[in-house]
Amino acid sequence: MIIKVPKGNFEIVQKKPFNLITDYLGAGVAIAFYSKAKETYGLLSYIFPYREFDLQLNDVWLYSGETLLNKVQDELERMSFDWSESKWIIAGASVYKANPAFLDLAERNLKIAESWLKRLNLWDRVIKRVRISAPLALEIKGKEGQFILKIQNRVENYE
Repeated sequence: MIIKVPKGNFEIVQKKPFNLITDYLGAGVAIAFYSKAKETYGLLSYIFPYREFDLQLNDVWLYSGETLLNKVQDELERMSFDWSESKWIIAGASVYKANPAFLDLAERNLKIAESWLKRLNLWDRVIKRVRISAPLALEIKGKEGQFILKIQNRVENYE
């Protein structure tokens, strides 16, 4: 089963063999993680960096990275997630399209994710696939504990 996770959402799954996948990210960022010991894995993605960009459209919320990362952290702490046994990947913040100088979403999105991962002392252990000059999507195969990065016509696998 594949669950699509649109930008501005997150999904955390325990003890179920789900796959989670993003749409193509562009300037957005996706962070995926898993802990084999706790059989917990998840994926979040976002397109807007800061909390003031949280939007409600037709009774659906589109959350910023700043809001989502705090929600994910709260949920993982509630679940007694073992941060030391977890694997992480960050992907996106692509630069394959020219943006006006005032629209530096890729840089801002990466800054939010990087500061959050550093605050949790995870940055040195994170697989980083950012600032790529091609569209990419991130998938996590929960059962296999695998990260799959789809970059245009090629696929990269990480464990």
